Amino acid sequence: MPMIRLVPSSLVGCLLLVACAQEPSKEGIATATDTTLWAKYKTEGWKNHGCELISDGEIELLFAFDGKAATLNVRPLPNQAFCLRTWNKPDWKERETNNEKKGATWLNPQNRLVIQLLDYTSEEHARLQIENLRRDRRTTYEEDVSGLGDDALWSTSTVTLLVRKGQFVINLALEVNDVPHDNLNKAKEAAALALKKL
Repeated sequence: MPMIRLVPSSLVGCLLLVACAQEPSKEGIATATDTTLWAKYKTEGWKNHGCELISDGEIELLFAFDGKAATLNVRPLPNQAFCLRTWNKPDWKERETNNEKKGATWLNPQNRLVIQLLDYTSEEHARLQIENLRRDRRTTYEEDVSGLGDDALWSTSTVTLLVRKGQFVINLALEVNDVPHDNLNKAKEAAALALKKL
């Protein structure tokens, strides 16, 4: 399961212990209060507000599902700008039945969206971080993504999109499609939602 590689092992326990219950906004439309809060987070920091980078309502609209029916689960990490969301695939029962069969190809019964915002405190430092990844980890982050933020890289092996905007880097991992590279387009749409708030 590729997502395990994205979360350091020391954080796995925290993910299991921390839960966030948010009432999803069905409209997914930003209010004046929202934009005021985003401006505050931008200046004071996004720590403990990672789940607001993309709201439950925005996710439900983007991926066309009902959070309650699909058992949308939201887990932030304390003192970080981090959010893990999982929800059941429409055919999750069939996938679980398949997974119990001996020799069957494992099919993930859940969708996952992990978003983390990294603040490098300066645009130059953030730019260098992306350039270093492009140079030193090109076999992992193999694809440049144009038209998103100031710079963006995609990793098919970890289903991760990195997007730089100024001093910030959005680290977004998405597993909704069984074919890893097929997650890129929706990852770009999800990142675009977060970029509007930075």
